Amino acid sequence: MKATFTNIMAAAAIAFAPTLCMAQTDNPRGVYKLTSLINKEGVTIQAPFDQYKICTDSVTLMFTMQGSGFSLGKNDSQVFNYTGEKPDANNATATRIFDSNAEHFTLKWWSTYQSHLYFPHNDWCTEFYESGKYTNNAKAILDALMSPNASHPQNPFIGTWRFLGMMDELRDVKKQLNALRKDAAKGMNIGNLIFTHSHAIMYSNSTRGGSIELAAYNGKKKIMMVDEQHKKAHEHAFIWLSKDCFAMEVHLDGYRTDYQIWERMPDSTPLFNRIASQYVVH
Repeated sequence: MKATFTNIMAAAAIAFAPTLCMAQTDNPRGVYKLTSLINKEGVTIQAPFDQYKICTDSVTLMFTMQGSGFSLGKNDSQVFNYTGEKPDANNATATRIFDSNAEHFTLKWWSTYQSHLYFPHNDWCTEFYESGKYTNNAKAILDALMSPNASHPQNPFIGTWRFLGMMDELRDVKKQLNALRKDAAKGMNIGNLIFTHSHAIMYSNSTRGGSIELAAYNGKKKIMMVDEQHKKAHEHAFIWLSKDCFAMEVHLDGYRTDYQIWERMPDSTPLFNRIASQYVVH
């Protein structure tokens, strides 16, 4: 597990500081954005999706943005290593990775989609990826996911938090925190919240995705969050239970107030590393 963790950490670092390389036969490592593809008519078109491949030594994950929402999961069964453009002698339809280095790579995969808008049926689909390119929301989310969890002396919200549970009142919450922590330690952590200086990023383990909103801090007890896509703003009040734990007010059914209990993640491990490790075959 230690080697896997190290590999993922190294890949995350490479993603944001790519080295120049003249070779076209390197294994792609880091974050690459889909910039164009050859569609089922054989025409090269600009990427119709805001899509990224995150390539590590242990697993390849796909990150996709749609408006203010995102998904992060394992769509590819293999680690992306250079194969060359020629067909595999043992598997004619095996995925191919070529023209690859720290700056770009080409992905060629066999499509069995039927009636897809872009992908052919029983034929090759060719996609072109480049590093260092992001849309604004994608960059903000990936930066937050891949940065080490850290607190900030002037803003106690900054950092990565794990969801411990819901409570309808806070009278006995401190007595129940240990039980909530034990459930989280058993792998029952269902979600995370990352506060940066400008954004609030939600991630759900159950849906393998989340959303991003603008965050404006009003002291240490209130945050105005803005969903730019849906033109909605909502203010949340917070009650600090300790310096590393807070209750966030949520209003249900228009009148009822409940509380989400959040606790700061226990170490500096980037959230991306925790997510990626779930997909690594041991």
